[in-house]
Amino acid sequence: MLRALNILKEVGWITLKDNIDPLQTSVNDITSNPHHLQFVATDPAQGPRALEDVDFAAIQGNFAVSNGMKLTSALQLENMTDPFTNVVAVDSKNKDKPFVKDIIEGYHSAEFQKYIQSNPAYEGYKI
Repeated sequence: MLRALNILKEVGWITLKDNIDPLQTSVNDITSNPHHLQFVATDPAQGPRALEDVDFAAIQGNFAVSNGMKLTSALQLENMTDPFTNVVAVDSKNKDKPFVKDIIEGYHSAEFQKYIQSNPAYEGYKI
């Protein structure tokens, strides 16, 4: 929820308490809501479907893309910061296995970057 609330804070629609625990964030952390926004928490995967019933929704990029939505059609894109970037994690016992090195090399490859940048489904995706 913190990610969604941070976007609303960035556009000036709400203000939030300082030092919010990202794992315990709720609408109770909102200190000002001058536009009287109403919040309905949903499972992140339901964001695209929820648009049928709400005025706007905070939708994670992977769910937007998999539902045929363009990231560039968003009213506001998230300012991705370190705590919220995607991480590919493996069991420490596998860290030196060839498949892990292959994943890292693939992600950093020019071919992958070209694919993401040339695929209209990922327009707006930040590598």
